Amino acid sequence: MGQTLARPWRDDLDGLPHEAVDTLVQRTPFSEQEIAHLYNKYKVLDENGDAKLNLEELKSMDELRANPFADRICSLFSQDGSGTLAFVDFVEMMAVFSYRTPAEIKLIWAFAIWDFDGDNMISAGDIKVGLDLIVNYQDPFSRAMGARGINEEMSPQELDEVAAKVLAEIDPDGLGVNYTDFRSVLTRMPDFLFNFRMSI
Repeated sequence: MGQTLARPWRDDLDGLPHEAVDTLVQRTPFSEQEIAHLYNKYKVLDENGDAKLNLEELKSMDELRANPFADRICSLFSQDGSGTLAFVDFVEMMAVFSYRTPAEIKLIWAFAIWDFDGDNMISAGDIKVGLDLIVNYQDPFSRAMGARGINEEMSPQELDEVAAKVLAEIDPDGLGVNYTDFRSVLTRMPDFLFNFRMSI
């Protein structure tokens, strides 16, 4: 008879069907032990105990707390676009941001984050929305202290001008930035893969 390996983390998975855990192990870069760790993290973040993480709970994570794209990221990974994540959604989000996830998958999700209107093209309007998030973002600590955003003086007209210049730089033919164009730009940015991650 073979010896059964002890799996002390199995107790941490109480409440999750073994089939669901096995599926997550197959679909993500995470081991069963890492899934157990994520499940514990999920339960800690679930302050109201409803077995879902709302935006407020998700943005209490260090990785999202000071991220101007936190709402966008959460809405993309939620089933209904509300930003509320079930455990499977949470694991899938963390998988995309794992250092072990292939670059191509990260690029696809980065494109989706910037494609605010969902038309599979990044337009000047999409860039303007992203720039507005970045330049006018206030982290929760600064907001609580009454501090202003990084650059709240940037008017809508200035955002239009900057978005047009950025688009002209990355899309000189003026057709809009499709995924292939976007991929070409980001693959020339060595810090992208390093920065596009969250630790479990």
